[in-house]
Amino acid sequence: MDVTGPETDWRSTNFRQKLVSQIDDAMRKAGVAHNKSSKDMESHVFMKAKTRVKHLYLFPELTGVSKEIWNNPQK
Repeated sequence: MDVTGPETDWRSTNFRQKLVSQIDDAMRKAGVAHNKSSKDMESHVFMKAKTRVKHLYLFPELTGVSKEIWNNPQK
């Protein structure tokens, strides 16, 4: 997953939109379907997270996408 940048960037609109797109890609590659949109999932995690690391850490668990696919979306 390509979410590089300074720690403060994780709250920016651009960073969050990039993450939403990567959630879509990872879920599609994993064949995982959800009744919530990736934007809704990102928003839910964003509200719970206090740090960038926590924000990114919660996604594999929330989406059901394995950490291998999440951490290596190019496969």
